[in-house]
Amino acid sequence: MSRMTAAVDENVALGLMAGGALAMCLSWPLHSRPLRLLGVLAALAGGALYAEGRLTEREERIEEAEAQVESALDGLDPVARAQVLADVAKQQV
Repeated sequence: MSRMTAAVDENVALGLMAGGALAMCLSWPLHSRPLRLLGVLAALAGGALYAEGRLTEREERIEEAEAQVESALDGLDPVARAQVLADVAKQQV
């Protein structure tokens, strides 16, 4: 997913959440249960879209980092590779 598409998707999700919140706020003085339900559903759908987009972006960053690490390790002999992996594992603990 490109950054432009991600930004558009994020804007759509945030707009949907804001629209849902606005609908909920308008439903109280109007005493409209359908509008309140629509607002809740829109806010939940917007939140779900936003979370999905952020998780997808996170997964892409993880995959990119894994590819960079793998390419850096490919040039090492097996002993040096094991040593680097052991050092990284020690730092993570």
